[in-house]
Amino acid sequence: MNDEPRQTGIHAHGHAGSAAIPVTVLTGFPGAGKTTLLNRILTGDHGLRVAVLVNDLGSINIGADLVVGVDNNTISLANGSVCCSIQDDLIEAVTFALQRREQPQHLVLEASGVADPTGIVPTFANSSIRDRIRLDRIVCVLDAEQVLAVPEAMQLKLRQIAHADLLLLNKIDLVPRETVARIAAWLDGWFHRYRLVRTSRCDVPMSVLLGAGSFDPDAPEMR
Repeated sequence: MNDEPRQTGIHAHGHAGSAAIPVTVLTGFPGAGKTTLLNRILTGDHGLRVAVLVNDLGSINIGADLVVGVDNNTISLANGSVCCSIQDDLIEAVTFALQRREQPQHLVLEASGVADPTGIVPTFANSSIRDRIRLDRIVCVLDAEQVLAVPEAMQLKLRQIAHADLLLLNKIDLVPRETVARIAAWLDGWFHRYRLVRTSRCDVPMSVLLGAGSFDPDAPEMR
């Protein structure tokens, strides 16, 4: 496995001025662990007001003691973070999050499990939002039990991986070491450079996901 960060060519951040809010996009097939990761972000001790945009608001499981407000499309938390429903229009959802009275300091977008990232990335170049946000990171969550299964979906999985600059190989506690090694060898066979983090229950440092451009590929936790 090559641990150097892979350059994909899609992370030109456009009009990313100092006021632009960083965006982290989460991809990965259903069941990989994106919802677990979203809950960690919403309740994590990262000191940021995070707006998480999800397709299914009901899938987010947040303790009642942390919730300070709920309406049809938004859950507001005591730490200043919010979880909003994307509904039908991604640009509208981003605009809604940016218009909140307490503007978020970071946006996290959960892509549909079967979404092709090639259709998501151009959204952030839309003239109505491109000066206010910047694409900071695309994270692909991989299920160590299932990533090599369902061969008919392999091309979409490969596209999700190819567009990511960080891969989370999740559920490694549920498979033998040989399986983890086989997945790494499979990735090596397809990609020249990539960044892979092995994890259980998507337990990764928040700085890896919400570094707002300060991601350090040589940080010890990334090895």
